[in-house]
Amino acid sequence: MKLALSMWSVHRIARQQSWSALDFLSFCRREGIDRVELLNVFWKNVKEELPEVAEYAKRHGIRIVSYAVGNDFVQSDPAARNEALRQITDAFPVARTLGTGTIRVFSGNLKDGFTFDSALAYIVGGLGEAAAEAERQGLTLCLENHGMLAGTGKQVLDIIERVGSEALRSTFDTGNFLLVGENPLDALDVLLPYIGHVHIKDFYEAPDGPYRSLEGKTFQGIEAGSGLVDLDVIVNRLNGAGYAGAYVLEYEGPGDEAAGIRASYEYFGTLSRD
Repeated sequence: MKLALSMWSVHRIARQQSWSALDFLSFCRREGIDRVELLNVFWKNVKEELPEVAEYAKRHGIRIVSYAVGNDFVQSDPAARNEALRQITDAFPVARTLGTGTIRVFSGNLKDGFTFDSALAYIVGGLGEAAAEAERQGLTLCLENHGMLAGTGKQVLDIIERVGSEALRSTFDTGNFLLVGENPLDALDVLLPYIGHVHIKDFYEAPDGPYRSLEGKTFQGIEAGSGLVDLDVIVNRLNGAGYAGAYVLEYEGPGDEAAGIRASYEYFGTLSRD
């Protein structure tokens, strides 16, 4: 059981210093990190960068465990929904080149002009099409709990069941459930059989935190093991259930991102030795 690092964990550094995916892999190599998650938002030119990134990862023994896209199916314009679908299907050859079969996806969030049911219909339709093609290609889409439409365990489960494809599973983000007022352990009860990918994330309640929950509470990211999420219980339950997917750190704390990542790895190492 090893922790992987999502490039999102260094999103401030990446944006301030205009990092490429290759810069991120170089950082991981220096830090001794050999498993990563890459995101499509950080490509500058995917066609030009992809071969070099894949070759660098292979040469230095860095395993790319997952690839993430930022799709949004809650769009009134059919062309915009088709674009959201294309974001996912365009990721298929990229993921294969990177050596992963796991693609993290989103639903989209509730917007003005939509009811919950109308938005859900677009999400299920779009993810259904994407999952059908992923299944044909032997890939797995993992839906992250995020926002008001796929924020709780039951919401994610409902979408997965409506789509009805083995190629759509859950990305279980341990921290995001707090933002919709749900205990992550309760969400784990709901989603355990459907989890294909895990984000290790921790939050604590802070008066001036940047993340506001549906209940009006504000949260701040923090290194894993120092916040409100019972990560030890979650990891033990997943291991006990035979979970074989990746554990991916998505650090969202303030300050020095590298220091927060190192502290999170140190904590996760204690879980690995239990």
